[in-house]
Amino acid sequence: MPSYEDILKDIAIVPSSVAGGVRDIKWTTLAEVVGVARDHAGRLEVFLAGVELEAASATVRESLEYHTWHRKAGGPLLANRLLMPALGHFDPVAAFICTELLRNGADQDLEEAFRVTEPIVELAIERLILSESALVGLAGELLLLNSLCSQADTSQVGPVVQCWDGWRRSARDFHWDGTGVELKTTMRSTSSHMVQGVHQIEPSEGENGTLTEDRLLLVSVGLQRADAGVNTISIPTLVQRIVDRLDATGNVSQVPEFLTRVGRYGSESGFGYDHASMRHDAPFTFNLTVAFFRGYDMTDPAIEVLRRDDVATHHHVETQSVTFRISLPANISATNPISGANQVARSILGS
Repeated sequence: MPSYEDILKDIAIVPSSVAGGVRDIKWTTLAEVVGVARDHAGRLEVFLAGVELEAASATVRESLEYHTWHRKAGGPLLANRLLMPALGHFDPVAAFICTELLRNGADQDLEEAFRVTEPIVELAIERLILSESALVGLAGELLLLNSLCSQADTSQVGPVVQCWDGWRRSARDFHWDGTGVELKTTMRSTSSHMVQGVHQIEPSEGENGTLTEDRLLLVSVGLQRADAGVNTISIPTLVQRIVDRLDATGNVSQVPEFLTRVGRYGSESGFGYDHASMRHDAPFTFNLTVAFFRGYDMTDPAIEVLRRDDVATHHHVETQSVTFRISLPANISATNPISGANQVARSILGS
């Protein structure tokens, strides 16, 4: 049986698929039961050839797909596929999953090996999902912060960076002169976001020590993975642009604290980006392009979402405990939403 290190080396050289529907699968053993490939977007796939597997975990079930796959070499393949998340560098995780499946006898009895290994697969996928969510979320918040810094006057840049509070658990991601900003980032093609309590979509009235807000903008950012180009961004480049702007405006003393805050983003999920040591690391150097950037004025009555009063009528429900998904249209009125990162930034700054 190949070792974890052997499988990791093999995964490192697996090429991305040239055609979207054709796979170049690298099998871990001659039995050709457990294999790995990359789709045309570079996402890692673990293939499990044989009968359809039934996952007990909802997390694994959502990542598992069974049908006939077309291969670069060989005929059609009936197999289960575990798809790794779109962002990051997940070779070690895929290698670990393959190693555990083989160790538990996948070549001899795939169903039993999968049953035994599934709890480990579930934990690995959940961790990947959390990491991907943190990566995407940080990219969205840095994108807005970079636009705020570029649109702000020299005297405003330092306070603008200080107004970013999304690096930690806080009532609001940004707050500037009476305007609250709740930022949501997605890899979906629409402004579809999970809302953790109605306070995320209503202006604060200053209760429980929060700042009073005259208005609330829900900033919806749509990102897509992309090849490197003039219109792409990455976490290291965004961080560096903000650092350079702080330096150029006489706020170099704020740089260490800003970088510390960046490093603490998503710490509850085990995610962390250290700009000094990780700017060239694969999990962070992926390139993204902005599909849309919209700032929704959530005081607009034309936005039909749950409000505090809707929940408050149910006396036995904790108002802040309600979690739900919103899907906002691209256009509500001539002025709502505001479109474009710089345009949203200027609206927040009041310029």
